[in-house]
Amino acid sequence: MANNTPLLDLPVEILLSIFPYLDANSFLALTSTCKSLHRPEFLHEATFWSSIVRTTFRVPNQPVVENDGQRWQKLYKRLLTQSRVMTWGDNQKACLGHSYTSPAAGFRIRGGPPHRGRPRAIRQKHISWPQKMDETESLGVISDLQCGGWSTSLLTSKGAIYTVGVLDGLQLNRPRAPAYQQPKMFPTPLRFPSGFVQPSERYDAATAIKQFSSGRGHVLGLSDSGRIWTWQNVDEAGLHVRFIHHETVEGERASGNGVVKKVVAGWNKSAALIEGSGIVLWEPLERENDESATEDAALVLESAAVPRTGYRESKANRQRTADEDELAETVGQVLNYIVLEHVVLFNTSLGKVFVSEIVWNQDEQRLGDPIELPLTTSTDLDEAFATDIQGSFRSFAVFTRSGAVLTGHQDRVMNYLQATGSQPESLFTRIPALQHKNVISVAFGDYHFHALHSKGYITSYGNEPQACGALGLGGHGDPEGRLRGIRYAGMGGDGRLVPHAYTEGRRVWFEEEKRQWIRFLTSGGTDPEEAAERLRMAIGSPDLACQGEVSEWIEQEGRDWEAKYGLQGEDEDGLGAYFALSVTAAGWHSGALVLANDELAQKISRACEVPDPKDAKSPDADDQPASATADGAGHSEQVSTPPSSSSPFTISPLLTTALDYARWFLGVGPYSAPTHSNNNAQSHPPTSAIHVDPAVATGARPPRRTPEPMDYGASPREGVKYAWAGDAFPRLRLSDGREMPGEVGFAEWRYGRPEWELGESF
Repeated sequence: MANNTPLLDLPVEILLSIFPYLDANSFLALTSTCKSLHRPEFLHEATFWSSIVRTTFRVPNQPVVENDGQRWQKLYKRLLTQSRVMTWGDNQKACLGHSYTSPAAGFRIRGGPPHRGRPRAIRQKHISWPQKMDETESLGVISDLQCGGWSTSLLTSKGAIYTVGVLDGLQLNRPRAPAYQQPKMFPTPLRFPSGFVQPSERYDAATAIKQFSSGRGHVLGLSDSGRIWTWQNVDEAGLHVRFIHHETVEGERASGNGVVKKVVAGWNKSAALIEGSGIVLWEPLERENDESATEDAALVLESAAVPRTGYRESKANRQRTADEDELAETVGQVLNYIVLEHVVLFNTSLGKVFVSEIVWNQDEQRLGDPIELPLTTSTDLDEAFATDIQGSFRSFAVFTRSGAVLTGHQDRVMNYLQATGSQPESLFTRIPALQHKNVISVAFGDYHFHALHSKGYITSYGNEPQACGALGLGGHGDPEGRLRGIRYAGMGGDGRLVPHAYTEGRRVWFEEEKRQWIRFLTSGGTDPEEAAERLRMAIGSPDLACQGEVSEWIEQEGRDWEAKYGLQGEDEDGLGAYFALSVTAAGWHSGALVLANDELAQKISRACEVPDPKDAKSPDADDQPASATADGAGHSEQVSTPPSSSSPFTISPLLTTALDYARWFLGVGPYSAPTHSNNNAQSHPPTSAIHVDPAVATGARPPRRTPEPMDYGASPREGVKYAWAGDAFPRLRLSDGREMPGEVGFAEWRYGRPEWELGESF
């Protein structure tokens, strides 16, 4: 009888080839059998964990971190129960999936029946902090999300796509003409034609979507079988895309020519990478008025392929043709591609980036010959080797093997193609906050963009039109956004990040406590009167340098929230309370798929709170007038009852006035305004809370109220205060040598004041 070879005597390559056939439990059981297999190189084997995460949850591959096995293992554990969809920015056509019942800052969605017996909801127009999308819990594990021009779409681990908003905000809904497509306030599944299996019902390879892409006004999906589907209206079933000039093959084990590798829905074109054909473009498809609802496919009559993109490296040991040899040496195999408004960009296995111009009109439909874009004039080979390319509309980013991220714009590329004197070095911008900072992906909207870093945080850059909140940094014109580094200007209140924000970046916050903390600081801290001049310098004056440096100090304080409150040891897997798995943006809005550790988040929330013991009331407190006294004219005079001076939250008339002054010169309403009032910002300085106001006395206007600690982020509820309730507004020594005025000590930099690089911005 032949001798059996012990498992550990097998070559490592054979062991690694066995792992993909195991599920997660079997793999962990195998690696636990002995110390030799429990070593990190086996336990955190990157190919196994990245593959099982992507196949189990349909998570898109992330080339920058595909070899980080420990990261993929942690994601596998948390994706089962902790994925959460967060969205922010302009909520036009309900594209964020938020519903609200307060009419104070929103407007009513017209048309359409109430959702599940509910009254029609009120939605806010602008959301400046990330908010959880409604009704996603029942969808199961969310593996990917993408923003479209007027929509946000989700992909579940079952292969179903759900959408909020409308896919095409400019297209008429033909069956109910002339009405436009009706917004979907809650996630609505994209349907397949009758006769096909819906992914929410059961699995079918022809309809289970493994990869999808949202364009400006349509969605493309690629099924497990390799079939291309397209949607242009949530209310209509999708169409199976077929070509007259290009062959496609289906089958989960299909290989060779005709296999579809990836689909991309561009700004105004659809695209697919097809083996043997290359990158193929066509006009987005839509159902015509006279088409039957049972129509299940559409034939693309006009399409065009990007020249020289059909080469694929073959594992088969066969002789290559002369043309294949030439392409292998000059272009290489296409790894990823993007479709902008007027050009197609792609990177290849040779580390090169190419651009092809889209020529599409009534006379011709073609793609120009690819032209290589020089990435750098440096002799560093890693700096000149592209590993990925990402982008949409008119903006894009190139990732290099050295860890650099180069951002570019379509206009620069067009100038380079047209040889208008553009130099290679002017093609790209090197934003300091993105260089060698472990950036995984970059998502572009019309005027803003976000970067996802491998440690699970998101940074924001660019502008937000009409203070729409697209940056996700808070504010929508209020002081909170200014303290994060946003400058508001113009009739619409357009927001632009200060140049200082591009040195280290500005992170998107998911913690509610951070939002309360910054509200507290914008009110002037524990002593608004003492901090008034510093507050004016930081967010109420043209002093760009002061705003930039104070916002960076705020950024550093909020950067490591767990460590700040001594809870870094409570983070068992190192992913933190909120770990961003992906980020997306389009138009004026954004979204992120976030892994939320609710248990750790609650611990952090409790760590931010301290008891607020109240002393007994003053003996003569009951003798104080609680309401009105008569004046000489016989009118009633409103007098606020001062709280006990022993309370940590003593709100004297002087403090009330100081709080109102702080907000008045910033152009926003006072804290002491009645909560049910819709008063706009005052056009004159506020008066004392005990000032006799004839309009109040005659009942023409409600009385001004004394602000409560919960109004300005000092307390979450009665009997409890936040740990920062006694902190002063920061006083800094600025890099230009100035010292901010005040009586408190100078604040220290948690991570040191940066060396500002103010030359590069979006």
